[in-house]
Amino acid sequence: MNTRQMCDQWFEINRAVMDPFMRWNEIALQTAERMAGGRQIYEQWFEMHRMAIDPLMRWNEIALSAAEKVAKCNLVMAQDYLEMGTRQTQLNCETRDPDKWKDEERKIVSEFGQKIADHAGDYLRVVKDTQEALNEWANQTAKESAERAARVAERTTARATEAAKAAAGEAQPAQRGAQKG
Repeated sequence: MNTRQMCDQWFEINRAVMDPFMRWNEIALQTAERMAGGRQIYEQWFEMHRMAIDPLMRWNEIALSAAEKVAKCNLVMAQDYLEMGTRQTQLNCETRDPDKWKDEERKIVSEFGQKIADHAGDYLRVVKDTQEALNEWANQTAKESAERAARVAERTTARATEAAKAAAGEAQPAQRGAQKG
């Protein structure tokens, strides 16, 4: 099983875990919809859940992508270890001259050391890419949250203004009746 398949399975597990809750919410909200007589509550409820889960799913994608890249780096590193071990074993079996063995062993270890240094750069690139992706995710999530908060504030202000106007309209006839009496 490769890393991509593992990532796909992870997302399927997340979906499988969330699916019963979403179905339960759907049933509960359909009942509430029947009681309230409208679909608006239902749509708001699911929009709220979607807005809460979307950033988490994106974070999971970033984390699993980083895990996949690290696994690939680890596989390359393991292949290099295996190659070095094979070369050392072959050298130990074939070399009869200690000086030749020492020179060849030094060469093998030196090449392996260079490969490790190269792999360190690969790991650092994974860290840098992941950090950039997480920063972008955090900025995007903060921006979306601020936009949603602004929309909610606008709607709340509009509703409060409408309620104030309605209250003022109801108060005027009551004042006129009190003045006549």
